[in-house]
Amino acid sequence: MVRVLFGLLKGALVGGLVAYAALRLSFVGTFWAYVACALAGALVGLVAGRAPWKAETIWTPVLKMVVGAGVGAGLAALGMRVLPDRSFNVNGLGPLSLASAPVLSVAVGLLYGLFVEIDDGGASTKDAKGRPEKKRA
Repeated sequence: MVRVLFGLLKGALVGGLVAYAALRLSFVGTFWAYVACALAGALVGLVAGRAPWKAETIWTPVLKMVVGAGVGAGLAALGMRVLPDRSFNVNGLGPLSLASAPVLSVAVGLLYGLFVEIDDGGASTKDAKGRPEKKRA
C-alpha cells in the first residue's frame, strides 16, 4: 500500500511540474501534448521505483526512461482519442480541454508512476540477501 501511495505521489509531482511548465509556456496543443506526456513518462521512469544510484546497472533507469517516454506518448494518443472534448476554465489561464498537454501529462505521471513504483519499488536481490559472506581460505 505504501508503494501505491509513493507511486501516485511521485507521478503527481512530476506530472504536475510538467503540466505547470506547459501552462506557463502556453504549450497546450496536440503536438505539445505528445511532448509533455513523453517528458512526464521519462521523468517518472527516472524518479519512481528504485533510485538510479541504487540500480544494479545504469541501463535499468535508462530503459525505464525510454519506456516511459513511449508509454507517455501512447497514453497521450489514447487520451486524445478517447476522452470527450470537454473544456473547463482555469482562473487566469483560460480554457483547457481534457485532451490538452497539462491535463494529460498529470494523468500520465499518475498512471506510469503507479506502475513503476509497484513493479520496481522493492528491494533488490542484492539488498535482500545482505552482505555476502567472506570465504575462508
